[in-house]
Amino acid sequence: MLKILEGLVKTKIVTENPATWGESCGRGLPVIHANACLPGCNKCEEACPTGAISGKAIDPKACITCHSCRQVCPAGAIDETDMPVILGSPSLEAAGRSLRERIKKVCKRSLHIRYVDAGACNGCDFEINAVTNPVYDIQQYGVDFAASPRHADMLLVTGVVTRNLEIALQKTFEACPRPTLVVAVGACACGGGIFKEAYAAGGGVDKHLPADVYVPGCPPTPALIIKGILAAIDRL
Repeated sequence: MLKILEGLVKTKIVTENPATWGESCGRGLPVIHANACLPGCNKCEEACPTGAISGKAIDPKACITCHSCRQVCPAGAIDETDMPVILGSPSLEAAGRSLRERIKKVCKRSLHIRYVDAGACNGCDFEINAVTNPVYDIQQYGVDFAASPRHADMLLVTGVVTRNLEIALQKTFEACPRPTLVVAVGACACGGGIFKEAYAAGGGVDKHLPADVYVPGCPPTPALIIKGILAAIDRL
């Protein structure tokens, strides 16, 4: 917190450069270097709130990228992967070009998405909303969000699929024309996340629908969501 305050005093702009206050630019998955681990040490497994670490391996569907494992590792054997897509980088532009080409070829020039909140904390929902802003502008690639599932080619689902929303999610999927692509966005939708043991949680999306693509993260960035949409189209 003190580093953040110090950065704000110096820059006066919160979003200027995360490195200013000691944070990395990404929200990448942690990576365990097993050869650097201390014998018999299981502190990372004990610290993981979702049980994503087992046998020095990390399940990306369960990881919420909190990096508690990195903080408790006494050997410094856990690193953070770089964010696969950085805003304004050629990789994002390349993903956009590929998305436009695939949509034009596979979806007859347009892709309509129905977004479904199946019990999310709204973190992933904010990131999905950001893909339509002037920065990412996913609509320039021929993507639009449909008000009705009857017009949708793809479902973007967030949340742990609470008991109250199981039926609503099923009916939304059934109302979509076939074939319907299903993309699970965020750790909760991928594998239940931190709420998977809650009494009202019904588990990840794949317990209720046939998920085609998983976009892990808590939450994933808009750029990663765009790449997830591209990966889903490639499955057709």
